Amino acid sequence: MNKIFALTNFRRIVEYNRFLSMKITAEGKDIPKKKNFESRITLIGHDNSVSITDLKSAQSLSVRRDLKLVKIQDIDTKTRRPVYKLLTSAQYLEEEIVKRKEKKISKENQLIKGQKLITLSNRIAENDLMTSVKKMIKLLDKQFEVKVVVTGSDSEAAESLDKICSVIEKSTKSSGKVIQKRNKGNSLRFQLIPVRDKSSQVGNDDSSNHSDNKGDEKGPL
Repeated sequence: MNKIFALTNFRRIVEYNRFLSMKITAEGKDIPKKKNFESRITLIGHDNSVSITDLKSAQSLSVRRDLKLVKIQDIDTKTRRPVYKLLTSAQYLEEEIVKRKEKKISKENQLIKGQKLITLSNRIAENDLMTSVKKMIKLLDKQFEVKVVVTGSDSEAAESLDKICSVIEKSTKSSGKVIQKRNKGNSLRFQLIPVRDKSSQVGNDDSSNHSDNKGDEKGPL
């Protein structure tokens, strides 16, 4: 009797579990209930090893190993999975610095309207040089990047090339700054990019001049 009672209860439990795992359609057919699988991710270790896991396991692993879990790609076009990476504190800091630099460069490039080329000779007269400088300042104020090429006629032109660059740099410092200065053969090339915040630069220059004046008032130590 006890065996029959136990068997009956067992059947009821099986039927109840089956009912929970099935849903009934309008036609009366049983359709298995879809199982919810946790989303899978591609995980890159701090040593560049690659594995497939779920986000919860990756988070637990990062806590156990004292690592940073960072998403580096929303969806991989090939695997259709998001990509995460485990980073040490040093690696994470390095990644943040790179991101900030890229963001800054991207922001600057968006504000620059275009590039203008100005070519000069190392034998240029002073008046002509200052005329070219005024043109550079106007372009910088209009948010154009200015590419400057100063050409020399011989190998002894290096000194005059540097002097011309120095004059341009000092004369345009309120509107732009020199980057990527490089010598190529008998020529000197560099770019002038617009200054983003002139007011702060002017303020810094004024405070610098003020401190210099105070130093002059004090006299030599």
